Amino acid sequence: MSLALPLLHQIEALILASDEPLSLQRLRDLTGAETTDIRTAAAEIESFYADRGIRLVQVGGGWQFRTAPEFAEVVQGLWQTRAPKLSRSTLETLAIIAYRQPTTRAEIEALRGVKTSSNIVAGLQERGWIKVVGRKEVPGRPHLFGTTKQFLTDFGLNSLRDLPDSSQLLDEDEIQQIITDNQTEESELKDAEAQTTESSNEVYDDEAEA
Repeated sequence: MSLALPLLHQIEALILASDEPLSLQRLRDLTGAETTDIRTAAAEIESFYADRGIRLVQVGGGWQFRTAPEFAEVVQGLWQTRAPKLSRSTLETLAIIAYRQPTTRAEIEALRGVKTSSNIVAGLQERGWIKVVGRKEVPGRPHLFGTTKQFLTDFGLNSLRDLPDSSQLLDEDEIQQIITDNQTEESELKDAEAQTTESSNEVYDDEAEA
């Protein structure tokens, strides 16, 4: 069923003018149209732009106009500088948060096998890709991190269901075991350091008495 042009053109204009994806609810509020009519209009607009230089895509829980992927290189020529590339450690951290959210820093480190720099977490927060969504009810109550709507928008995802399969990640029991092992190792190292310091002090005291 084809819609009357006024509504279709209203929706097209609204999506084009918006600097962020427009959700179904937002389009309903702005146009007063019914859900079915808005979805029909969006489908017609998508079809109209399917073979053009711009496309209407569903991203970040809404609709947004974007340049066609095949023209990415020529469009990039509009800017003199390129966006800085993300480091492997940053991408690993972001991927773990995206797949396992909400997750803690200790769980991220358990999966990566190395310490996660505070700068990495801060950098992802500054880009608006992750945020603190709560605290885990365990000793210390560490922060829980999750992704944001901006993450979905910037990575061209409509929802987290659009993420590729995550079968390569460890399960919860494996992660908790790694965290426990790491905590045990750190505790043993601290005990060993304390014993070494105590022994050194005893030797020093004996020499002083002599």
